[in-house]
Amino acid sequence: MEQFIIFYAPFIMVFISIVLSFWAALKDGLVASDDGETEKK
Repeated sequence: MEQFIIFYAPFIMVFISIVLSFWAALKDGLVASDDGETEKK
């Protein structure tokens, strides 16, 4: 278990963090319009 925590857990946490950040960005609701301004959906 200690070897798992040292070697594999950091990579798993980084992967989960990236996935959650993309999910949160998609849930944000900001859409860029054609003229470059952002508007709330």
